Order: sequence, then structure tokens, then C-alpha cells
Amino acid sequence: MCTALTLKTEDDYTLFGRNMDLEYTFGQRVQLIPRNYAYTNSITNETCHTKYAILSMGTLLGGKHPTLADGMNEKGLACAGLNFPDYISYADEPVDGKINIAPYDFMLWVLSNFSSIEELRGPLENINLVAKPYDEQTPIATLHWIIKDTTGACLVVESTKEKLCIYDNHIGVLTNSPTFDWHITHLNQYVGLSSYQAENTSWCDQELTPSGHGLGAFGLPGDSSSISRFVRIAFFKSILPPIPTLERGISEHFKLLGNVSMTNGIIIKPHNQYEITIYTSCMCLEKGIYYYNNYTNQRINAIDMHKEDLDATEIKAFDYLNKEDINYQN
Repeated sequence: MCTALTLKTEDDYTLFGRNMDLEYTFGQRVQLIPRNYAYTNSITNETCHTKYAILSMGTLLGGKHPTLADGMNEKGLACAGLNFPDYISYADEPVDGKINIAPYDFMLWVLSNFSSIEELRGPLENINLVAKPYDEQTPIATLHWIIKDTTGACLVVESTKEKLCIYDNHIGVLTNSPTFDWHITHLNQYVGLSSYQAENTSWCDQELTPSGHGLGAFGLPGDSSSISRFVRIAFFKSILPPIPTLERGISEHFKLLGNVSMTNGIIIKPHNQYEITIYTSCMCLEKGIYYYNNYTNQRINAIDMHKEDLDATEIKAFDYLNKEDINYQN
């Protein structure tokens, strides 16, 4: 489970981020992957090098191979992977003439090589995602991806049994299964929702008057399913007034994602595992700043990639601050 969101402010900043909903942590930390960092493509055994520096939330497989949950590069291209069960389908083998990579390297490939969605589109059509795990202890993630840049363009990429599907995402949100085109069609069921108060009316000879405010959005789904979260986050974004500043945009971003977050006990997985929103991220693509908070520390933390050495030789990981940080005023 997860929800992704994009926003634009009136002072021309692009925000991109997500809720990470899981029943466990995965050793996640914000990590800076420098330019020209070498890693091995496990499908082809070729050594690859990052063209652009990347700031992301993720971990190191085998203590050395960077894997990303979400992140952005120094040029303002961003990507996040969200769970896509039941619909995902990867290739069994590499294909000659294709760009063959493992699913866990898709975000690394996107962010390390491209500066914009326009530049990415052509090579993206030639991608072949091969179902090979990193090792026996690391299962293959069932993901689809949302990609955003500073021009306003946004894509969703889904590898299904039929084909690799690439959608232009005009609404700028994403959740989980079913497929993205299904979610967009389903939004048509909610065209009557409004943030304005419902008007008085009459049925037959009976006059009806709205009881209290907020009935314009009566029927907005409130459960935690992927389908309902997609409708809810899309509606909240569609009615949001213009955002004047970056600082206000950051606040709105966290507030909107808070409306689709998972609280403890709402979803119980097998073996009595509780799924929660373990962290929420928000990236300013123009400034290269990664903001996040988490379930046990609601304070927003920020890491600025441009205050670091983007030509370093090693990945730099930042402490994951998950202890509640309360500001005592007296």
C-alpha cells in the first residue's frame, strides 16, 4: 500500500512525495548517491555509472548496492515505486536489443541517466524488466512507478502481462492496484463531489435541507483501500486553492497525504502484522531538498543535496530520525 502526490506552488516550485505504507521497516535512510557511482547490472553483469547525483529514501542491498523507494536527481527528475500486486508481470529472461534491468534497479536507472521526462520517453519504451531477485533473501518487489519532472510532465509505468504500459498522468497522484487507467475511469463515478455546500431541494412535496456543512462531498470514500485512497487524494488535490509559497506547499503536501495515511490497527496483515504509514516524503525538485517525517517522529526533517559533495566517491547515508521530537515552549 502507498499513496503518491505531486503539487505545484505559485512561486514555481514542484513538490513530489509519497506515503510509504508497510507492516515493517526495511533499514530505510535518506541516502545521497554521487555522480559516477559504479554499480553492477545484475541482469547483464555490466558495470554502470550514475550520470547524475541522486537523493533518495532507500537502503543498500548486500551493503553496497543502492535500492530506492523514492527519490530525485540533481536535475529535478523524481520517481517513486508503489506496490502493484496481482497485476504486475515481469519478463523471465533478457531480450536482445532491449535495455534489460531488474525491477529493483528501475528507479536507479531512471534517475541516474535522465534529466527530464522528455529525455526519458524514448529509452523507456525499450525497457525489459527481468524477474531476477537480488539474492535468495530479497524477494522481487511488485511495483509500478510514478515519475515527475519540473516541466509539469508526469508518467505512470506499469509492467503487465499484456505489455509495458506508459501513461501520461494528468492528475498527478497514484496509489496501488488496479491499473492506472482503471483508476482514472473510476473517478468518473465521483463527478458530483464538491467542496461547496449542498443546496436546498425538494422531493415530491417534501422540502429537504442539508444538515450541517460538508455534504457537498458526501459519498467520498473513507476507507484505506487503494481504490478509495486514489479517489480521496485526487479529490483533495483538485479542490486545493492555489498554493502561494514553497513553505505553504510543504505544509499542504504533508496535510493531504495525512488524509490517506495508515494509522495503527486500521489494517492487520497475516500473522497479526499492523500496516502503518512508516514515513511520508516530500521533495522540492527545483531546490533538491528531501523532506520527510515518520510514524514516530512527526517533525519534518530536511536534507539538501546541494549542501553535499555530488562528486564524492561513496554513498552518504543520513540518520533516520524516528524518535518523537517535541518542541517545548516553556
